Amino acid sequence: MTADGPQSGPGGEILLYSAGLDSFPAWHYLGRPRALYLDIGHHFRAQELASVRTLAVRCGIDLTVSDELDLSAWDTPQGDLIPARNLLLATLGALRADTIWCVGVKGDHAPDKSPEAFERMSVTLSELTQRPVRVDSPFWAWTKTEVVRWYVDAGLPVDDLLQTFSCLLPGDGFEHCGVCASCLRRWIALVNNGIEGRFAAPPWEWDLVHTYYMRAMRDGTYPEHRAEEFAAAMRTVGVTV
Repeated sequence: MTADGPQSGPGGEILLYSAGLDSFPAWHYLGRPRALYLDIGHHFRAQELASVRTLAVRCGIDLTVSDELDLSAWDTPQGDLIPARNLLLATLGALRADTIWCVGVKGDHAPDKSPEAFERMSVTLSELTQRPVRVDSPFWAWTKTEVVRWYVDAGLPVDDLLQTFSCLLPGDGFEHCGVCASCLRRWIALVNNGIEGRFAAPPWEWDLVHTYYMRAMRDGTYPEHRAEEFAAAMRTVGVTV
């Protein structure tokens, strides 16, 4: 190859793997590709690392754990979004593969996590690396509940799924707090599939469920599919939205 022509790349695909409820099913759904966990130094990294390493051993995941990207200076205990985080992750993924799977689900609307954002990343990374690069999610048409439903319908072990980690405020332990947005979404996806998750506090009793989410789901703040899944989950504990 010359400097002016298309550049050869590493080829293949890689999953930007996290400990989350979407990421682990995605690994199965995509046919068990290579996985990359980027330890960015955030406050719940210990719990995520424990989860990804446990599942890597249990399930035979071809996993690389890397600390080459330190975003700890932008991390907050509240789990606020780090601007352009997924762009940075995708860029590092592009050093290793031509297809980078970064899992998002239907309704995700962060500036750097949407079908449109991933398409722009694909164009930019293709131009800058001088080879075709694709950044995508396999689940843009699915909700989190539907992702879990696929996993269950595929006959995959629920015990493995419960080893995933989705909590913004875990403290020093591995226990899901039950009083953060990530725990609420996790509980909704699990309970709507008949799975009892483990939480330090019942997510449906979280103060914000009653002071914010119930009203927001009714007034159109959230898309219809989110409101429907929220209402279905609340009905399982005898609450009508």
